Amino acid sequence: MLAIPIDTPNSTVISQLYGNAPFFALMDLNSGNFSVVKNEGLGDGEDTAQFVANSGASCTIFYHMGEGLFNRLQESNINVYSCAKVDVTLDEIYINSLRNDFKLLDANNATALLDAGTCTCKKKA
Repeated sequence: MLAIPIDTPNSTVISQLYGNAPFFALMDLNSGNFSVVKNEGLGDGEDTAQFVANSGASCTIFYHMGEGLFNRLQESNINVYSCAKVDVTLDEIYINSLRNDFKLLDANNATALLDAGTCTCKKKA
C-alpha cells in the first residue's frame, strides 16, 4: 500500500504538503485502486508519520517533507519516495511506481532530496 498526500477527497494530484495534507490516498500497488482517508495526524509531522504507519502503508511519496518526518517514517519501516517536486497525478504515480521511476530515499541521499518547504507543522518538544 502506497500513502499519497492529497488536498481534498477528490484530488487527483499529489499535495505539496505532507504533514499538513488533509487527506491521503491509500493506493494498492497491484491494482492501482485507492481509497481516500482523512489525515488523523494533520498539522503534526510525527502524528502524520504514525497515521501513515497505522494505515498499513509500506511506502509513501512526497513533494515536500522535512527530516524529522522522514526519520519517523524510516523508524516505522516505511519506504519513502520523492516525486522530485513535480505535480504528479495519482494515475502517474501508479504508472511510475510500476516502472520504479521514483527516487527511494536512504541515508545517502535524504539530505539532498528532503525539503520541508514552508512547513508550519507543529514540532513536539
